[in-house]
Amino acid sequence: MSLPLPQHAARFLLLASFSSASVLAQQTPAQALAEWEVQGRADGLARPDTECQDFLQAMGRKPPGLQYVGCSQDDASYIKPMEAHYRVSGAQAAQVEAYLHRAFGLPALRYVCCGWSNGAPYYWREGPDAVRYQIGMGVDSLPYERGEWQRIEAFNVTVEVLRQSP
Repeated sequence: MSLPLPQHAARFLLLASFSSASVLAQQTPAQALAEWEVQGRADGLARPDTECQDFLQAMGRKPPGLQYVGCSQDDASYIKPMEAHYRVSGAQAAQVEAYLHRAFGLPALRYVCCGWSNGAPYYWREGPDAVRYQIGMGVDSLPYERGEWQRIEAFNVTVEVLRQSP
């Protein structure tokens, strides 16, 4: 017994989508790098073979007082993000904030609702063929004034890169 044409077409499309997803998952490192050269570089993506690491140190732009905590990556996500995590004591947070502003243009932190942050996602890129970094700084805290940041144990800084376009 054969399926009616609309069901048959839907079943074919479903099988085709599984097949193309399987082909993408089986892409060799050389194919991934070639694809990155064609479009990924222009999109600001990190190379597909980039390792999760201290990105600020790798750029030679890590400020004094900023402690690298680790790096996380999500290879199951379509965009394959990697995020380096840092901490800075409240007593040194103003110096790190000023450095990130000078070096990357990160907006000044503001207190909103429940903590200090630079607000909306902030992106920085050194040039048209360079990696695009998402940089953030903040902490959930009581409403301490800037002059009282030493009362806050630590602020968090994150630097994220993507290895695949959305």
